[in-house]
Amino acid sequence: MRETALALLTGRRRTRLRALTEVADLYALDGQWQHRSPWRERPVPVSRLLADVHERVAVEAYRRATATPEPGGSDRIHRALDRLSEAAELTVTGKSLVAELRYELKTVDA
Repeated sequence: MRETALALLTGRRRTRLRALTEVADLYALDGQWQHRSPWRERPVPVSRLLADVHERVAVEAYRRATATPEPGGSDRIHRALDRLSEAAELTVTGKSLVAELRYELKTVDA
């Protein structure tokens, strides 16, 4: 049951981000620079880091709601959000999305 819920949640978040990228420019020059990700061994383009964070914020909220938070999960998300905030590729709309994700995580941390 928990695996199904997580699969539905991450699928919904992927769909939401895909829809956002179709109507708004979240970043430019994707792939010009690589960024360290707390979840991957190799650096990734800003689009991948943003997608990872977008999913992880929702997953962290779900895990907290079900009393199964991932140890250090919130810290990794905060580090990734900090990296995204410094990314030159993000547009104004992309920075707004990062601020929204940071706020969403803050409500989970509260």
